[in-house]
Amino acid sequence: MTTGSNLPPLAKLGTPRGETGDSGIAEDTPRDVPAARERRNNGHQPPATRAADVVVTPESGVPVLVQEKILAEISHELGNFFHKLYYWSDYLKERPTRRNADSTAAQMLERTIKNLEEFLNVSLDYFRPTQLSFMHMTVAEVVEGLVCQARSQLNGTPITVAQEGEWKGQGVMVDPSHLSRAFAFALRHVTKQVGADSDVAIRIAQSARRDAADLEIALELHQPNEASPLFRASEAGMEWAVAQKIVALHGGDLLADAQGTNEKTLRIFLPLCP
Repeated sequence: MTTGSNLPPLAKLGTPRGETGDSGIAEDTPRDVPAARERRNNGHQPPATRAADVVVTPESGVPVLVQEKILAEISHELGNFFHKLYYWSDYLKERPTRRNADSTAAQMLERTIKNLEEFLNVSLDYFRPTQLSFMHMTVAEVVEGLVCQARSQLNGTPITVAQEGEWKGQGVMVDPSHLSRAFAFALRHVTKQVGADSDVAIRIAQSARRDAADLEIALELHQPNEASPLFRASEAGMEWAVAQKIVALHGGDLLADAQGTNEKTLRIFLPLCP
């Protein structure tokens, strides 16, 4: 997870000020466990539960949680494995008598290692329990952060912003760091790169999709330059899954659709609060 000065623009807008719900923490614990659902229906709050303490059998029909401790051990072992591969890659590149074939093989090996490492890290993120530290941000702050991030990530692509309605006094409860990461993944899912003729339009509106009002941020890409399907395959799918998971933990939705080969739209819905 990105920290410190390397945080994307949205995450730099502030740090949690304690303006949270009861605990300020949202955990991706199972939402459909029958016992928990029954307690909610009776007006009782279920006790806090650690992911490592949850034991669920496949017969119950509830997805089995992957224990955080096991994931940490897997991550540690993978780290050792990648360290050794990087070592041999450096060895091939630094040999005084290396041939061109050795150099090319080393570069391919290093790129393969890097891509696999990124994919596995994202995969672990999907299964690992996620905790969010919420803070209250105005609609203007959220929009400013996402627009700045889009300008940086799309690297000079023309972006226009249109805002519908008045947003004075309206806000959103967000975890800036996690939401920024989800937005970065979502942008990469829609397109890996944009061409010289591409342009982006961002529309800000209030949605009435559900009973409560939502902030809708629609990002429309025109004439995107598609990357290789092979390059996009698995990593893009896992990143999109992680992005949807993070937005869902904010109580929102993340959607993408395409209108032909030259038009794509990314939509983020976040619940509004006073």
